[in-house]
Amino acid sequence: MKKVWTSAISTKLKRSFFISTIESVLLYGAETWTLTTKEEKSLDGCYTRMLRIALNVSWQDRMRNDDLYNGMQRVTHKIRQRRLNLAGHCVRHPELAAHPTILWEPTQGTASRGRRSLTFVDQLKRDTDLTSAGELRTCMTDRDSWRKRTQGLARDVVTTQATPT
Repeated sequence: MKKVWTSAISTKLKRSFFISTIESVLLYGAETWTLTTKEEKSLDGCYTRMLRIALNVSWQDRMRNDDLYNGMQRVTHKIRQRRLNLAGHCVRHPELAAHPTILWEPTQGTASRGRRSLTFVDQLKRDTDLTSAGELRTCMTDRDSWRKRTQGLARDVVTTQATPT
């Protein structure tokens, strides 16, 4: 891969090659992840470092991340979009195996010590700013309103135009 990244091919081609190879492997199964804020920052940092290597941009070149991304979404926003799309799809299709478990919340048993683990429903609530699983279900069953809600949340695209290299 190093030969590809250090070659003289265009930045646009390197970027599309990066998205089709590295990003697809990195995001495999990411729609089912529950990420804390710390993990999201770590994942964004890792993705940015890999993108810098792919575009052959050193941190000493002092290129801002906005210029580096050049219209691309951050990886955590792509994960959020995939997660919301999967959840809406599973709720609208009761024949799927994931349908009964997608909005499941633990209600019985005693809580163990420490902070409660982040569940998939908690992650969806945090992504959509909704407060209950009932609100999530009613919003997800209406496909048009769910699409409007999810497209507005995950549309954090860096709009700064970088100078071509």
